[in-house]
Amino acid sequence: MSEQRSAPPGDPIAYYFREAFLIGANATRLYLVRHAQALSNTGEAREWADPPLTEVGRLQAQRLAQRLARQGLDAIVSSPSRRAIETAQFIAEATGLPIHTEEDLREVTMGTPESDPRELKGEAARALARRLAREMRWDAFPGGEESRAARKRVREVMDRIARQYRGQRVAVVTHFGFIQTYLAIVLGVRRDFLFYTFNASITSVRVKGRRRVIWRVNDVAHLDGLPAGFGGIS
Repeated sequence: MSEQRSAPPGDPIAYYFREAFLIGANATRLYLVRHAQALSNTGEAREWADPPLTEVGRLQAQRLAQRLARQGLDAIVSSPSRRAIETAQFIAEATGLPIHTEEDLREVTMGTPESDPRELKGEAARALARRLAREMRWDAFPGGEESRAARKRVREVMDRIARQYRGQRVAVVTHFGFIQTYLAIVLGVRRDFLFYTFNASITSVRVKGRRRVIWRVNDVAHLDGLPAGFGGIS
């Protein structure tokens, strides 16, 4: 015989939605942050050169840090990439928290110095663009990280962070492709990427046990007019 429970106080529907969306629950709150604008975003450097932030990026990171400082963060975990660490440093200064680095928060590899998709010309470039638009998966990039491997890495490191900081609020400073991949996992879709992730944006996910609930996607309200990618927001 199943256990009988008394009805919850107040509106039962509101109660159940609170449970469904982990409202007020002792869930881990993950604030996934894409690093602020780096020289790789302006075309002045490539990712594998480990570029620093631009002046615009530093302004973005400052605004981002001011906003996250109001969230009551408990921890900051960052990709070891220079652009991510420099972004995390602004958050650390605003909150007084140390930065913990996690290698598996690195960007999804979209090519290599020897096989750089940015160097493709003519029909080769058009063919890659068509395949990417058709498949929307990392496998489209020659020489890059395979979709299956990227998903495994992203899932495992995010689960590990959620366990390590159970019930806490954590800023996870990472990259465009990493955030895309994690949301694809949470949503249970085959596509690896769904939208353009803005620089210095906040995407938040609550985690409790095996449950993951998306709360915020690509939020750049704190930038207040600063460009966030592809020349701005439109």
